[in-house]
Amino acid sequence: MSFTPTLFLSNIRAKDGLARPNRFKMILPIPRYINNFISTGTLEQLLNLPNTLVSDVTDILSRPFSENPLDRSSKTSITRYLSLQCDTAELPGKTLQTADVKIYGPTFKIPYQKQYNDISLSFICTNDFYERKLFDAWINAIMPSDTNNLRFAKDESTRYMTDIQILQYDDFIKQIYSVKLIDAFPIGLAAQPLTWSDDGYHRLTIQFAYQKFEPIFEGYVDLGEAAASYFGAKSTKLFDQFFRF
Repeated sequence: MSFTPTLFLSNIRAKDGLARPNRFKMILPIPRYINNFISTGTLEQLLNLPNTLVSDVTDILSRPFSENPLDRSSKTSITRYLSLQCDTAELPGKTLQTADVKIYGPTFKIPYQKQYNDISLSFICTNDFYERKLFDAWINAIMPSDTNNLRFAKDESTRYMTDIQILQYDDFIKQIYSVKLIDAFPIGLAAQPLTWSDDGYHRLTIQFAYQKFEPIFEGYVDLGEAAASYFGAKSTKLFDQFFRF
């Protein structure tokens, strides 16, 4: 069939237009064990005072995850900052590992397991470099540089894994797709070049491994996010309770 521009455009319009890669949000809860290795400065505590007074902030950040307390962020302010400063993320890929089989005739492939690809997240760095300090401490907490003794990932006291959520929005505020990375943890911290010829901003790229990912597509208009942007975090819970659809 020949290409018909009118048919192509009508098909795109029927599906609410084209999805844009810049309409996303990343939520990275900080494990409680990692909280022991990072500190919150006095200035940050003062700037975050409104969020501390409004208890709904924890609910906002933990809402997409399970009710398990281990999956909730121990540093809600840092989780929120990282979400705002994440300028590059990925919807992860997966492949089926196959083996060649020959019974009779040509060789063919059969799948035997799933393979989940690592993802990279990029963050804009601020002048106190807390982003680099955070992931330096996180990686060192997994395997301390002085002993090189690997910590137990599943033990409650040394759990360094977390569940990361990546959400894709449409041009409005509707979540059209989202995934949750189960038991994710940083495995790589990219080099940050220093040069007199670049007057831009630092970006920090972190590579994460995880056990698997689960699509958690809900398909609702995120009025809570819109309410938080315009009216503050307290209104988010009200919108979620009465206007989710």
